[in-house]
Amino acid sequence: MPIDLERWKTLSLRDQLGHIASEIFRANLMKNKNQSIYLQIIERAINFIDISLNDEKWQKNPLLLLILRDELSKAYIDKNLNLDKICKAL
Repeated sequence: MPIDLERWKTLSLRDQLGHIASEIFRANLMKNKNQSIYLQIIERAINFIDISLNDEKWQKNPLLLLILRDELSKAYIDKNLNLDKICKAL
């Protein structure tokens, strides 16, 4: 079930980042198990980042989200890319 921007805006920055991190950790666990589910989870994490970028709370300093989005996009394109580095950074 997709989350809408208004509901997402009610979450703190910490909670938003926590949801994004949770999806990244889930994707990392599914990487070698089910490629289709792995890609769906990456898509969901990117969606969370996109809606976060539309939340005014992130407007002053969106760099973290932009870096995460870039790295997840690379992982989506290159299925062999390791998410461990991102997981450790979170």
